[in-house]
Amino acid sequence: MTPSPTHLHLGAISTVQRYREGLQRSGHLCELFGGTSEGGLKQSLEGTIGRFKPDVVHAHDALRTGLHLLGLRTPWVVSLSGEDLHHDMLDGDRGSLVCEVLRRAHRVLVPNAAAGLLVEERVPDTVGKIDLVPRAAVRLPTTGTDLRRSLGIPRQRFLILLPGGLRPVKGQHRAVSLVRVLRAAGADVEMILAGPDQDSDYAEAVRRQCEQEAGVRVLPTLAHDRMGAAYLDADVVLNTSLSEGAAPTILEAGILGRAIVAADVPGNRDLIRHKETGLLFASEEDMAKQIMALYRNRSAAGALGVRIREDFQRRFPTVREIDTLLSAYAAA
Repeated sequence: MTPSPTHLHLGAISTVQRYREGLQRSGHLCELFGGTSEGGLKQSLEGTIGRFKPDVVHAHDALRTGLHLLGLRTPWVVSLSGEDLHHDMLDGDRGSLVCEVLRRAHRVLVPNAAAGLLVEERVPDTVGKIDLVPRAAVRLPTTGTDLRRSLGIPRQRFLILLPGGLRPVKGQHRAVSLVRVLRAAGADVEMILAGPDQDSDYAEAVRRQCEQEAGVRVLPTLAHDRMGAAYLDADVVLNTSLSEGAAPTILEAGILGRAIVAADVPGNRDLIRHKETGLLFASEEDMAKQIMALYRNRSAAGALGVRIREDFQRRFPTVREIDTLLSAYAAA
């Protein structure tokens, strides 16, 4: 089960589709529920479960899908999103709902060990039923439209790509003045923000800010088959999130060997080792300094990209994701 509508939950739908494809490759029959672009469920959950008769039901995102499974007799598991972990669990109204889902789920799936400790601390009833299922880093196709060519961006210009849905937790507002700061220091840079409007007020505010900044563009959501080429066009892929679970954009960019500069927050620290496979920043000033350093030393940026690709190939293979997923299902 994945949250709907799909265009507002791109990370969730890509994760769930990857699970389904991996399970099917392993010989298992898997049906995706809730993945509709229009935001509606095409059929009832009860009817789907009655027809499909699954051995296990898997809800991705406790608040948005797990609530529907309370009282279900079929074994069911829930995997947590970054929003579950760092926001919904702490919310006065939603937090109690998320915690109830975690208490009653047969197994709780987390992307890293730190997330597991966080869940156990907040919901002691989950001790003994948490499974670590690391996200896989899957190489996207790179044959899509050349972003630089389509936008008229010169090859020599340093291009920063900030992918992700426009909502407060993604923190794009922290980077709006970045290009102005870097250009004032003599850098020939440009930045592209790409992602769906997930919070209309926030998205509108960010777009208004960007309109006042030279060298900053906001694009609508890029199709999945264009994202690989977009990553390759970028000199640096930027993450400005205030919190993360296991950012799909970092996994996608890293496996393609791109240099990554990311906010120093839980989730990102699990993916990136500072100054070894990428750079982590604690403030907007740090972010600008780190990108400026890579601008001045392109070979260092290339070396970071090589190291993170090798690290992700070793730590986040698809086969490991599916093996740990099947182990969690068996435990349920």
